[in-house]
Amino acid sequence: MSVAVAHADSRGRQALDDALFTGPLNAPNATSLPAGHWNIEPYVLDSIQYATFDDNWDRHNTADSHAYRSVTLLEYGFTDRLTIALLPQFGYNVADRGPDSHGVQLGDTTLRFQYMLHAFEQGSWLPTTALAYSQTFPTGQYDGLEGHAADGLGSGVLQSTFGLFTQDYFWMPNGRILRARLNLTYAMADADASVDGVSVYGTGPGFNGTVDTGDTASVDLAFEYSLTRHWAPAVDIVYSHTDGASIRGTQASNGLVTAVHSRSGSSEAIDIAPAIEYNWNRHYGVIMGADVVVAGRNTAATVTPQAALNIYY
Repeated sequence: MSVAVAHADSRGRQALDDALFTGPLNAPNATSLPAGHWNIEPYVLDSIQYATFDDNWDRHNTADSHAYRSVTLLEYGFTDRLTIALLPQFGYNVADRGPDSHGVQLGDTTLRFQYMLHAFEQGSWLPTTALAYSQTFPTGQYDGLEGHAADGLGSGVLQSTFGLFTQDYFWMPNGRILRARLNLTYAMADADASVDGVSVYGTGPGFNGTVDTGDTASVDLAFEYSLTRHWAPAVDIVYSHTDGASIRGTQASNGLVTAVHSRSGSSEAIDIAPAIEYNWNRHYGVIMGADVVVAGRNTAATVTPQAALNIYY
């Protein structure tokens, strides 16, 4: 049975059913999947670090390193309000110094539960609003990397992330739809990482101790504009703040064992992630763009080109 779709309302504004979106690169959707439906979105990306920002937000160039990643979003509508998502990660590191990864490595894996409190209704001022809880499991290797530091893709900690997601629709003066998302997240490790030897935290051979990774808070403001029924430019603007990490333990060297206690300063980053979407229909879409750290403090300056195929059924 065919269904006629209105492309504009009586005021000449684009109809919601006429706007097709894949979603921006970073901000998750606050709208839950209908019960029994799946959404699958595999991402491929290359995070290129070319500089670092110091404590004064000044940038210093470094040798390029590449972190190739594959992250797949697997979502299922458990009920009309509850969506469950699994995000496995794989990767390969190209080091600026030393050997590259031996091969494709497993990273950490995230399980997310999202409950929609309110769904958008046209004419209402309330946006779609959802609460989210994620648990990241330390499935990636992170220590014991003697001679193979580039094999480290994990964190070594169970991490809990709490999120408040919102989504709203606005009609521009030309009648086209602008979809906006504002997402707030706060991530914390459930315990310190137990570290032995060479690790992703910069410890060397003979080290034994723990690392407190610090909590991270972030704000993501994202927009998508329905340029045509199929094409939509998108952008994320992200601010994040991470507490300083603390390393405690002992260092064995030349038969001597010394105590180690160091703490790094907190870090901040501002990312802008422009992208372009093409959506064939409500079941298939693709997005391509790049996440760029444009400013920061005690953080890496990176450019991360990426692309994803979105499949809904």
